[in-house]
Amino acid sequence: MYRRGEQIVHHEHMNFVLAHGALGDVITSLPAIIAARRLYLDGLTMNVWVPSHLLELVKVLLAPYGTFVFKRFEDFPMKAADRDVQQMGPISYNFMQLNTHTRNRVHLVDYAFGCLTDSKPESMAERNYPTAAPIGPFSGPIPYVVFPVGATSDNKLFRASVMAPILKWVIANKYTPVIVGTDKSFVKAQNSTGIQPIVLRDETEFLSDDLLAQCLDLRNKTTLVQLRDICGHASAVVGVDGGTLHLAGTTDTNIIYALTTTVPKHRVIVRRGDPGHNIRYVVPRDLECAGCQSNWRMSYQDFRFCAYGDSLCTEKLDPEDFITGLKELGL
Repeated sequence: MYRRGEQIVHHEHMNFVLAHGALGDVITSLPAIIAARRLYLDGLTMNVWVPSHLLELVKVLLAPYGTFVFKRFEDFPMKAADRDVQQMGPISYNFMQLNTHTRNRVHLVDYAFGCLTDSKPESMAERNYPTAAPIGPFSGPIPYVVFPVGATSDNKLFRASVMAPILKWVIANKYTPVIVGTDKSFVKAQNSTGIQPIVLRDETEFLSDDLLAQCLDLRNKTTLVQLRDICGHASAVVGVDGGTLHLAGTTDTNIIYALTTTVPKHRVIVRRGDPGHNIRYVVPRDLECAGCQSNWRMSYQDFRFCAYGDSLCTEKLDPEDFITGLKELGL
């Protein structure tokens, strides 16, 4: 806000605290921080508190967008009294506190804008993922297609039965499948025994040995910055809703993005102001409860767990829809 051409700024520091530290949630929080930096070009120091395992990645992604001070989330003073002593300035988090709001029926970028800047994006371009950071080299087999296989819940698993026909098509068309993922999670969530790290799982073990032998397996072998570079040089990234797809969204690569518990309008990846830029969305076929999180009108359901207990949505993803998307994107 201005008067006589002078902008009203009451503090010298602003703190953006990325307490919701899942990879996708952090990436979808960055457009709001970028918009704030553009608004306050001078005179306001912006501190970005990031979980340590994501710190280097966030530095890379925000580098083209101005000056920020990066700090480890683990060092953030949790007690208000400690923050007052340090005179830290205003603080905003990338989630609503005390369960005052649900993310069920809103896009994650819009959600982060509301949490971090008390605003909403003014254009599709303001929803852009940060894609301007440079991409490093990759020395693997080219051309190749990346398959993220890890999932934080059963209803986001890339089933072997769905993946196998896509892998065969990719191989038949002279692309090397590159499998990526990790078995270590830094994100914690509530379960029956308390707050524990989320267990990651995949179904790679159910693929045939012959099929796996034709893939390059890079699971647990890359940093997140390296994984971003691998996605950026790929002919496409193919997977089910998860952090690596959002990471791929920070590059210009082709993406096949399968959604099970949400619908595309609530999870679109915007690049160059276009939610359809180099991307195709895949949803389950013939399943009334598909997109449950997007269609739910109450906030009590934990969508990490299927309300019916069978996560049928992952089995109802049709390999032909993935393959059609790859063809439409020029593969």
